[in-house]
Amino acid sequence: MNSDILKYVLIVALSVFGIMKNSVSLNPIRFHCDNYILNNYLYIILSWGIVLTTVATLYNKNVALSSLFTGPFTILLSVGSIMLLVGLLFIPPSYFFTKHIMFIFQIILMGLIIYPLYVKNVPLFKQVALSTLFIMVALSMVVYLKPDIIKQNIGIYLLIALFSLLIGRLVEMFLVIKNKKPYNNYSRILSYIAVALFSIFIMYDTKRLIVGAQNCVNPDYINNSLNLFLDSINMFTNMYHLRDN
Repeated sequence: MNSDILKYVLIVALSVFGIMKNSVSLNPIRFHCDNYILNNYLYIILSWGIVLTTVATLYNKNVALSSLFTGPFTILLSVGSIMLLVGLLFIPPSYFFTKHIMFIFQIILMGLIIYPLYVKNVPLFKQVALSTLFIMVALSMVVYLKPDIIKQNIGIYLLIALFSLLIGRLVEMFLVIKNKKPYNNYSRILSYIAVALFSIFIMYDTKRLIVGAQNCVNPDYINNSLNLFLDSINMFTNMYHLRDN
């Protein structure tokens, strides 16, 4: 087995072991509130482990980008990811196995989506992944040490900022298609804004974990961890594009 794949599989195995040991009660099988914050981070580690295993396996098998990102498969990939994400948000944690199966497929699809970044520059991919990890840990530690630095009522403002960023990306796509040339300066500005925005999202979602741990009744570690995972994956992709330009 490829050494990179072996490392990532071990990450997956260790996180699964940690989840089974700390996150789940049996008879009936369900999540429990003990070790609330640890359990969320175990799912984040599992998510990144699955993503890294996916991209490394595809690369080791020499899967061409043209076989994944041409024709109807590209549309199916995007639509499937959105549908799984929406499904995860609405399926309650009591549907334990169904939710986990959907979660695994969702994370594998995320790996497929960022696979082109791995193919383009493997060393850069690994460097940015480590940088994202360090930034995420640092920002989370700031919130754990000073939880009042982030207010819970900023959520609506973050959503407005995210929607504005999405509009900016759509404008960028329109300009590229219309003029048939990239707008590097505009793209870099948007990427810097995105990195700043998702840094705040990481702090905000970390604060939500702290509050969730204090008020835990019926935990859903998949949905809670998915927020921070998506924050980190968005930060990763934008940092990658900044380093790649």
